[in-house]
Amino acid sequence: MGNLIGALALVATIAVVGFILWRERQGEKADDYFAGKKPTPPKSRQDDRDWPAIVQDARNKAAALARPAIALTMAKGPVADDAHSSIGGRPSLPADAPWPQDANGKPMIFLAQINYADMPPLDGYPAQGVLSFFVMDDNLNGCAFPSLANKGFHVAYHEDAEALVRQDLPDGGWEFTPFNDELTLKGRRLTGQVATGPVSPNSTAVRELTEGWYPDCPGELWDTLHEDLTAAKPSEIYYGGHPDFTQEDFRRTGTDPELSEVLLQLGFVLDRETGVEICWGDTGEACFLTSKADLADRRFDKVAYNWDCS
Repeated sequence: MGNLIGALALVATIAVVGFILWRERQGEKADDYFAGKKPTPPKSRQDDRDWPAIVQDARNKAAALARPAIALTMAKGPVADDAHSSIGGRPSLPADAPWPQDANGKPMIFLAQINYADMPPLDGYPAQGVLSFFVMDDNLNGCAFPSLANKGFHVAYHEDAEALVRQDLPDGGWEFTPFNDELTLKGRRLTGQVATGPVSPNSTAVRELTEGWYPDCPGELWDTLHEDLTAAKPSEIYYGGHPDFTQEDFRRTGTDPELSEVLLQLGFVLDRETGVEICWGDTGEACFLTSKADLADRRFDKVAYNWDCS
């Protein structure tokens, strides 16, 4: 019994001494803080790299990856009857073709169509014909993050634009369209202009250029790189160039890495002057991608569709 009491006393003594030493150390830290002294970071966190030069090098390499694109702009006024490039409103379809539907027979949401004869030429893309885009009317707009091969969406290419007619919107409208009523019901003509498309700051390419930066790179330098790439986007709506991502490049998840060609990029738009709005989730981005080979063959049955938001 005496041995047990002695052992407990020893443990108690050690605990008291340890507590006193800990309090003294905390006091020293407080004194350093109020004296304006900053703690020395561990050796592994000390960094003497030339970050301005490193970030500038990454900026130069990212700029070198930029590709030609066609920036799309919405004109005022609703769509006309001919099969011109347009967004929202009535789509141009073959006269005898049914409205695209999902697996449950529900009409899909019409997003946009590109009549390449309206557009400036872009290497690899058609010079004529109409490419149309539809998505499911559900709370995820048919997206499986990503969706592939026309599952949850519909992309169709019609080579003869003269054979197409504008179809009236289905009765009842849609519940989950990413467009506001003005754009959904009336639509807008799209015009195209040659531009340059940079890589997205959230792309795999930029992730590789900045690998090993965190947490040592000064935040303001990374922010500047991010802002520069974002500001250089061709437009909120475009094709060609590189896809843009709000969060991350979905092609990192094992999807076909050859999905390099942007068929359509739809970003966030809030235009009070024309009264139109496009919103994917919370100010997100949607993109439709295909491979260079499939684009050259005018095959659109392996397209990938994805959207993400902040």
